[in-house]
Amino acid sequence: MDQSSLSSLVVELFTTIQLLAGYPAPQSGPEIHIVPHAVIEEKICRSQCRRIKAFYHPDWGVYVDESLDLAGDAFDRSILLHELMHHVQHVAGAYEMLPSDCERRNAEEQEAYRIQNKYLAAIGDPRRIPAGAWMGPCRN
Repeated sequence: MDQSSLSSLVVELFTTIQLLAGYPAPQSGPEIHIVPHAVIEEKICRSQCRRIKAFYHPDWGVYVDESLDLAGDAFDRSILLHELMHHVQHVAGAYEMLPSDCERRNAEEQEAYRIQNKYLAAIGDPRRIPAGAWMGPCRN
């Protein structure tokens, strides 16, 4: 996907997030990096993270596995929407009031998966992410 098409898609997905989740569109989006999967492994998990196709980091932006077909596959686009949702949550300070990083992360992930599934339903794609797809145990 060329840069112009990617920029247009990001604007479209931010609008979708605004409609589905009620967050205002951010003043600026994160930097989007389309990279080989090895870069994702190097950045966040060192190895054994084949299932991770994208991630968001407030300081680095969104990293997306180059194997995703953002132009032609609705589910792959939903993965980018999920990561952009994390950017919007971060900019809005949505879960700052929660007492621990673990609780914040769980709340952010649950909301991002819920909005991802709402997006898939809205566009008529039957695929969904299971409700408990990502829930880390928190120790108090």
